[in-house]
Amino acid sequence: MSIGKLVETIMPQISERQPIDTPQVQSSEELCGLDWIRSKKWPCFHSDAVKSYSLVDLFSGCGGLSLGVWEAIRFHGGCLDIKMALDISSQALAVYQKNFGLSDSQIVNKDISALVTGDLGEKLNTEEALLKEQFKGLDILVAGPPCQGHSDLNNQTRRLDPRNALYLKVIRFVEIARPKVVIIENVSTVIHDKGQALTKSQKALEIFGYHTQEICVNAIDFGIPQKRKRHLLLGFRSEKTFDFSFEISKANTPNLASYIWELMDEYKTKKGIFYTPSEMSKENQKRVKYLFEKNEYNLPDEYRPACHKNKKHSYISMYGRLNWEKPAQTITSGFGSMGQGRYIHPSRMRVLTPHEVARIQGFPDFFDFTIVTARTVLHEMLGNAVPPKIAATFIAKFLKEKIL
Repeated sequence: MSIGKLVETIMPQISERQPIDTPQVQSSEELCGLDWIRSKKWPCFHSDAVKSYSLVDLFSGCGGLSLGVWEAIRFHGGCLDIKMALDISSQALAVYQKNFGLSDSQIVNKDISALVTGDLGEKLNTEEALLKEQFKGLDILVAGPPCQGHSDLNNQTRRLDPRNALYLKVIRFVEIARPKVVIIENVSTVIHDKGQALTKSQKALEIFGYHTQEICVNAIDFGIPQKRKRHLLLGFRSEKTFDFSFEISKANTPNLASYIWELMDEYKTKKGIFYTPSEMSKENQKRVKYLFEKNEYNLPDEYRPACHKNKKHSYISMYGRLNWEKPAQTITSGFGSMGQGRYIHPSRMRVLTPHEVARIQGFPDFFDFTIVTARTVLHEMLGNAVPPKIAATFIAKFLKEKIL
């Protein structure tokens, strides 16, 4: 029996509060595994944890990178001390602060250019000298500078977007604070930046005494049910060099059923934008109805808007329906519209809910997004987030190699 048929067969027999077993259930011993993702209570650091690691998160968003660091360190018996989270979005920082329990002094709601005012290689100014003292002995720096300037979806300023230079501000912070480990995440197309921000960053890190490595990853290789390609620049201070291109198991390609099947009717009983899907136009409702009546996953051109009809295009996933047995496409802030991608639920005539998207991004149920009251803000926050398991996997490797 296929996973899709299995889902439809056993779903009505399961109550919302009963423990659920699904295909590909992962062991509770797996880092950021399904048991962790389904958990509704934050796991505690071990009471006998003897090592504490400090962290700064630049362009933190709601905290996907930090959550991955947090869980990797907890998983390996340590505890995490978050020194600062910086972002220009006050609402993303509010979610971050609530979940990690930080004080106002640990949350910095400003542009990084207002914090890091000098350029690479310059003598530290007064403000930067204070930063150096404040973050002396820093263990981990993670950063996810804005990626829109590098994205293939950006047709206006692609590769020349001034936001691309913010990547270099992260490197300036490294020059100031000298953390032991650096992880910078971006879209895979960052390598095409015409300003050569990546090349400049890597060379600067090496001048500062870091070993560096570039790695392009796909979320599905980490067991996340989503095709999401990302570029990572790793920097670490160590007497030895290590190759972090370790093999990531591809034996079991993750599928949606493992992650979200028990949530398919949650929107009927739970209130709030986190649990409910966006409303669709009458035209899109007709398109969805066609997909289900014909049991199709791709909408024929004749049922699409005029801009797609009788034209050669590559937008096959637009207006498409998801498949229980396959991973999702890259989640963007447009997941509330079927015209933005393949975001129609496999078995329900609706788009994905934010809760389902959080699961697909690898966020556990205990991570609370419910303080966000504006749907557009919530969708943007989730679409821009980094799957925690990506950061967790590399931090675990740093721990294993005793770089941290």
